[in-house]
Amino acid sequence: MSEEAPNPLARWLFDYVATPAFVAKYPYYAAILSILRVVDDPSVERMALTLHEGQWYLHINVPAFAAEPQFLPGILLHEIHHMVLGHLSSARYRDAAHPELMSIALEVSANEYIAEPLPDPMTWELFQKQGLGPGQSTLERYERLCAWMEAQEEGVVLPRPRHVDSHRWEEQAPPPSSEQALTRLRNILRDHPAPDLPAPTRRGQASAPGKIAGKLPAQILEGLERHDTPPQAFIDWRRALERFVSDRNRRVASFRRPSRRFPQRIGEVPGRTLLHWQSELPSLLVAIDTSMSMSRSELNEVARQLRRLALLARLTIVECDTEIQRVYAFEGDLRQVRGRGGTDLRPVFAEALLQAHRPHGIVYFTDGLGPYPPHPPAVETLWVLTRPENFECDWGRKALLAWPASHSAKRGPRSG
Repeated sequence: MSEEAPNPLARWLFDYVATPAFVAKYPYYAAILSILRVVDDPSVERMALTLHEGQWYLHINVPAFAAEPQFLPGILLHEIHHMVLGHLSSARYRDAAHPELMSIALEVSANEYIAEPLPDPMTWELFQKQGLGPGQSTLERYERLCAWMEAQEEGVVLPRPRHVDSHRWEEQAPPPSSEQALTRLRNILRDHPAPDLPAPTRRGQASAPGKIAGKLPAQILEGLERHDTPPQAFIDWRRALERFVSDRNRRVASFRRPSRRFPQRIGEVPGRTLLHWQSELPSLLVAIDTSMSMSRSELNEVARQLRRLALLARLTIVECDTEIQRVYAFEGDLRQVRGRGGTDLRPVFAEALLQAHRPHGIVYFTDGLGPYPPHPPAVETLWVLTRPENFECDWGRKALLAWPASHSAKRGPRSG
């Protein structure tokens, strides 16, 4: 535990965490708990976690745990789950349109994978009717709860969130110095060796060794990386989209123009006019190579580019490594991607997928390290490459996602 001066409470908790009964079962958790500053706080019901000026504080109501010691290990795990899932440090969980639904999603995700006793916890099993299930992200759970609520008749409400810990931090804005605290957490996850020991379990199910909140440390690190900064590479997306939408520049009937054959019958016989693509956003299928060869920094840059591209087109995301992992509409942010296996660029071009979505074009973000279809599809394709030297495909247009060191930032790559 972190402490500036001798702290009997911190020493007591450190001694408890260091016992074989805890550290042998939860070695990663013990390492993360070591960076918390412990505070004796009788104002919280049992325990609370706060983030202030780059430091995490663990508030403990000692008499509460003296009366119910069986809940101590479970609530400690609960607090760590809030940390590593970014519930305190990420702005994506703030200012939700339905804060009570977000609170449920936060609690369900923090309680998952905890086998230790918890006081009346909220779990995904309580919300199966609303579409919640195991292994979902916090944001996915929130979206499912919102979709269910919107589909119900007026007046239907969900149970009030039952908090295992105190959530005073829910009303606070993300501290501007939270990056310092995230750096400390990242260092713990990177430096702590992966143990070959039993790890926490999801309620009723075993979990693989060396995981935190059901995720490998590398997956936790990916979730903590930021991709809300400006793009590092320049791609002229408007220029790139011209090829995709050329078929939309077509002549259509319009009463706003007189008929060339019957010019005197204005308002009765429509004329013909050119419909430009700008009048309606084109639909794009955006494939993301989620194989292990795509680095986290490359995926973060993809997320930045998508936010710019979404201003010009309607995007459907396809995550694919050796097979399609999932397909969903882009809503302003790139979720934690699924896959991280090998690379096969061909499944995205399957006829069934193209027929289901009928896109005006395909944009494929990839490092090019995988097999591709020998022949081009019927729809225009733009390959956005992170490592163009590895890509030998002779069809489709190509753009560079990252520029060589000799290029200046202002003269970054354009689609070609």
